[in-house]
Amino acid sequence: MKVLVVGATGAIGSTILQHVLQRKQITQVIALTRKPLSEDVTSNDRKLETIIIDDSGNLDQVPEETWEKLQDADALIWAMGTYTLDENVNLKYPLAFQGHLAKKISSSSKHYGRPKGKLKFILLGGAFVEPDQSRWLYFLGDQRRMKGALQTKTIEFAETHREFWEAIVIRPGGVLFGGNTMQNTAIEYLFGTWLAIKAEELGACVVDLVVNGSPKPVVSNAEMVERGRKALAT
Repeated sequence: MKVLVVGATGAIGSTILQHVLQRKQITQVIALTRKPLSEDVTSNDRKLETIIIDDSGNLDQVPEETWEKLQDADALIWAMGTYTLDENVNLKYPLAFQGHLAKKISSSSKHYGRPKGKLKFILLGGAFVEPDQSRWLYFLGDQRRMKGALQTKTIEFAETHREFWEAIVIRPGGVLFGGNTMQNTAIEYLFGTWLAIKAEELGACVVDLVVNGSPKPVVSNAEMVERGRKALAT
């Protein structure tokens, strides 16, 4: 399988990348980043390739040979985003990227067919993302509604391109890094599987979604924990 990862330099994205590289079914990985990955990542895995892409939104400047490398991927994991009011990063750019890649796939499919089936577009959302644009929120309202708009538009985009595109939105709560520390254990006890997930559970869940897919387009934190634990156990 061939997998693309956007946002691999972030804390969550780098965790996902580690799990992607460890899965035997995944034989080729392309990390699309704004800056180079650390040498300890790139030097230890021959199936990893890094492509630097400007996230300004001007995707017409991306070379055609880059799109050719991307259009036959089995999955694209979108782990880039912030909880700021940066509309370009959190809404416009991911939607534009989907549009450009789908156009390339569609154009190629007309002539060659798509032997690998649907591309899985896995979007990193959040437990507090709000798709309802009219709902008043107590905290980070504009940011949560913006991410909610991305979730909605991503699922709608997949519906209109269902012949070769599938959207899966993951909605983790608080991500716990550092393993089984006392602090993480306390947070897990306090918030449970509804609002807390270990980084390794998240990474394992995402890779399992890449390989096995999902029966529904939105995966909650509790479902991610359960799926991640099962993947880690096997």
